[in-house]
Parts: sequence; C-alpha cells; structure tokens
Amino acid sequence: MAEVRYFSKSGNTKVIAEAVAVAAGTEAKDISVPVEAGAGVLFLGGAVYAFHIAGKLKKFIKTLPPQLSGKVAVFSTAGNPGGASHLIKKQLVKRGITPIEREFHCVGEKVKDEAMQKQAADFAREIVGQ
Repeated sequence: MAEVRYFSKSGNTKVIAEAVAVAAGTEAKDISVPVEAGAGVLFLGGAVYAFHIAGKLKKFIKTLPPQLSGKVAVFSTAGNPGGASHLIKKQLVKRGITPIEREFHCVGEKVKDEAMQKQAADFAREIVGQ
C-alpha cells in the first residue's frame, strides 16, 4: 500500500502529489494527515521556501517512524532547478530514515504541463513496482 503526503503553499506540490497518488493507486493527502501503519511506500513532497523546507514539513518528518527506512520516495517542486529533495532527504536521515535514492523534481512553473505530470506518474509507478 502506498501513501502520499505533501506540503504545498502555492498548490504546485499538490498538483504533483495528485499525479503521483493516481499512479500509485492512492489519494494525495497533506501533511496534516498521519501516515497509516503498514504503509509500503510513502511518497513525500515539499518545496523550497527561502532556501529551506517549511517548518511544518520538518515537524511532520519528526513524527515518522524509523521503520519507514528504505520506503520513502521524495518529490519536490521549486523555482530553482535543484529543488527541495536534498533538504527533505537530509531531514529524513536526521530522523533515522534512509529515503529511496530515486527522487522526482519539477520546476514550479511547469507543474501544469501534462508531460511533467506524466513524468511524476511514471516515477510513482517505477517506485511502486520495485
């Protein structure tokens, strides 16, 4: 079973989260919803705000059980090409969770592009299929 959680201020990360969720056969939920026990894969998304990820996303990561190690796939949206994935992964590692190496990033202005949403869906299918 896959779960999708995201934090989005502008709605860009939500768009990608929804594409990931449909491909993974689940529903995208914001980080106010706890992860259910027994999640096979958690797709976790966020963005960069003033060179950092949101404090709310950091707090959410602190609630995740270390048993998710190797089961968290990160996706991000941001105005810069580097995205937030490395920042999210850094917080996961601090929590004792090793994320899946593969990640997905979309530059914010391209989230409405159907080709980009298809790439996000392909990313999810690849992770779920592993």
